[in-house]
Amino acid sequence: MAAVAAILLTASPALAAPSVSVSTLREVSAAQLADSLAGRGLRVQDATFSGVDVQAGLYTAPMLEKRNSSGVALSTGSLINADPQSDADVDFTRSSLIGPNTSLTTTGDFGGAGDADLTAQAGVSSYDAAVLTLTVKPKHKHLYLEYGFGSEEYANWTAQGYNDALGIWVNGQLCSTVPRTSEPAGVSTINPTANPEHYVPNFTDRTPGTLPTEMNGFTKPLQCHARVTPGTPVTVKIAVADTLDGQLDTTLLLAAKSLYSSPSRR
Repeated sequence: MAAVAAILLTASPALAAPSVSVSTLREVSAAQLADSLAGRGLRVQDATFSGVDVQAGLYTAPMLEKRNSSGVALSTGSLINADPQSDADVDFTRSSLIGPNTSLTTTGDFGGAGDADLTAQAGVSSYDAAVLTLTVKPKHKHLYLEYGFGSEEYANWTAQGYNDALGIWVNGQLCSTVPRTSEPAGVSTINPTANPEHYVPNFTDRTPGTLPTEMNGFTKPLQCHARVTPGTPVTVKIAVADTLDGQLDTTLLLAAKSLYSSPSRR
């Protein structure tokens, strides 16, 4: 499995500034996000995004081997730092993804709409949803997508009920679940006490950590798998949103070329 989180584990703090770069939807299109994700055994037919342009984009980590050095990011906050001279950047100050980790409370609050599926999954209202929807035509019956996520909520807010929601659905069926369970993957189900084998911290006590990302913690690589009908268009919906309030950013990472179909179960 492509190590999505490797960009966060292998970079040196000394390389923090250039370790992660992002091109948001201010520079690229939803179709380019889809092209970045599309791997073998399928063809992308359509791609749409709902949210604010700085909530989605392509990320690269040039010091890593090619397979793990790029992908697509979706965030409840901004993927880039604010330009203090821009009137468009008043709802955020710093990137939810680009390091170093300078704050335990990074927040981009756009006052944006939530997502019905994430609201239903979380059981509470959602806000600032970033939603990428793809229509793909698979060649084979098994569809895969590799992903990971990180959050500012990984600094004690998890225990206080501040749990942003995320999900990946294939034809309406959730496939972003905790490995070997049916639980939706998220901050509340993967953290220092729940399924900790899938979690990596980036803070100590109340001090930001040294890994070159703003996120206070993140998951190890995870995999979405779904059975599909070869040759029939499939809808893949990928979403992340704030819940309860618009505070504290959560970011979903999708590995480049990791959306693919296979004739056999991997």
